[in-house]
Amino acid sequence: MLWVERLTVRAGEFTLRDVSLHLEAGECGVVVGPSGAGKSTLLEAMAGLREVERGRILLGGRDITALPPEKRGVAFVPQDYALFPHLTVSGNILLAPRLLRLPNAEVEKRFNFLCRLLGLHSLLSRRPNQLSGGERQRVALARALMLQPQLLLLDEPFAALDPQMRPTVRRSLRQIFRTLRQTVLMVTHDLWDAAMMGDRVFVMENGRLVQSGSFKEVTTNPQCQFVAEFVGLNRLVGTIVRNERGVFLQVGTTLLPVETELPDGTPATLQFFPSQAHLTNEEHPMAWRGQVEEAIYLGEREQLLVALAEELMVRVDVPAPCPYGIGAPVALLVPVAPQPLDALTIAPEAKGEGG
Repeated sequence: MLWVERLTVRAGEFTLRDVSLHLEAGECGVVVGPSGAGKSTLLEAMAGLREVERGRILLGGRDITALPPEKRGVAFVPQDYALFPHLTVSGNILLAPRLLRLPNAEVEKRFNFLCRLLGLHSLLSRRPNQLSGGERQRVALARALMLQPQLLLLDEPFAALDPQMRPTVRRSLRQIFRTLRQTVLMVTHDLWDAAMMGDRVFVMENGRLVQSGSFKEVTTNPQCQFVAEFVGLNRLVGTIVRNERGVFLQVGTTLLPVETELPDGTPATLQFFPSQAHLTNEEHPMAWRGQVEEAIYLGEREQLLVALAEELMVRVDVPAPCPYGIGAPVALLVPVAPQPLDALTIAPEAKGEGG
């Protein structure tokens, strides 16, 4: 359905470089990454609002790279929804079909269907300043979907919503997209958005796509240090070392006890979520010893930042209240085996030009 091939776009001093991605019809793709990664620039290029320097955008087998926005079969909902304040909800939704002079019967049928699907009938006479954030979002979606786009682009669709509203709105939108079999590409900096909405997840850093796959694939097998840190995974890269005291993963000059059959000298990585490690007594033969550098209270648990050595840190979740304060020595047990480093396809470190 959607193929983006080696897309390069310049936006001032920032460059989106060689981005390639694919979506099947009816899928929801989620582009995640920190501010300045190039997420919105990617959407604007696909909507025809940014000039493409190199690469192609194919939609339904059609090359739309050089087409004007209105010829693409793409609808774009910006972060602020861009509703016209002087028009009612009904006027906003019907504006594009009226400008294009589409057949009245077809427009009315689509209008009634979307208003019923999105629960808008009671709002049709109101203006945007009389609506809540969630209501404005639904109106913007109805307006975008009136022309039955092949591809719907959403820029941070939940950013204007209260945190309490987000889970309900996410579930609602996911069901609406499934009902319509609508192909969607949205951008967000929130991993929960990706977890709940995304059939495919695309992680960006500094203008480059550094990893893609299902949410589970990306979060359990990050292919570079940036992705690991972004999804909250501890990722230690070193070498398997054997001596008279046992088997270790050597990270820098630090030896961490591990259980593995990997041969001595094998480059390896050990990846684990903070919840997979737990505190143990210092006498345990597999204990990693460190010092608490930071503690964040998260309700039923606390997350500790533990320094195993200078500049070698891991995060560990423990039940609250934690008995260890800042500076306290602790011992960790990590029941996860290291994997050969060459078993992973390590993505190149992203080197963008800012933005």
